[in-house]
Amino acid sequence: MDSMNNHLNFLNHGGMLEEQQVISEVLSQGVDRPQILLWQYENPAVIMGRSQRPDDSQIQRAQQEGLPIVRRGSGGGAVLAGPWMLSVTAFIPTDHPVGQLDIIKIFGWLEQIWIKALEQSGVSCKGVDKNLIDRSKDIAKRHDVEWACYASLSHGEVVSIDGRKLVGLAQIRKRQGVALVCGLHLSHCDWRVLCRVVSDNQDQAAALESLNADVEQLSGASARELLPDIIDHLMENLPDDFELLQNIETNRAP
Repeated sequence: MDSMNNHLNFLNHGGMLEEQQVISEVLSQGVDRPQILLWQYENPAVIMGRSQRPDDSQIQRAQQEGLPIVRRGSGGGAVLAGPWMLSVTAFIPTDHPVGQLDIIKIFGWLEQIWIKALEQSGVSCKGVDKNLIDRSKDIAKRHDVEWACYASLSHGEVVSIDGRKLVGLAQIRKRQGVALVCGLHLSHCDWRVLCRVVSDNQDQAAALESLNADVEQLSGASARELLPDIIDHLMENLPDDFELLQNIETNRAP
């Protein structure tokens, strides 16, 4: 991508349901070229994985918190998404060299791009290995928070130097194309809210807090200040044939 472009102009602001609709539409129409969708959520919501089905009590607790519950097209656990998170979706044709990589290699490819972009933006981070992944799963099980997406690590994700999760990844693979969905915590997430809605156990929030990091915490700078740099460096480190997805109907000025 041309580093002279103002990539921040392509940052979409909207709700989680709108984002999920865009992702579904792009995949259903068929991915004919590599594209990137940048999204920042205007309002908080709980996003649950494809295999998670919210029950009546969870829906009621979400309503009490004033939050919608949205189910996404990818697997994984529950997420509390909101303005503190940058969502990036990479759409890749299945016949593209990257699209033909297996799940471990394609996540590793994206992991290295994220690490370079974040380090260039002043955010110290690293990738994960099997020991970190296994340790995170043990901790999540011990604290009974396996239902949360950011409770444990998987291949291709990015963590702080001390091993706390920073970028979460998920994949949707269709015959029409591949979508790699990334969530970067820009600033602090109130894990108590997620726990109150999903598990009805606010005490679990301390475990999630200890397992996660954010850009502001790791850099000492504000997310607002760093966001343009992070987006620019992310696009600069992607292959030249990746384009920013344009003409999103939900696009509104930041």
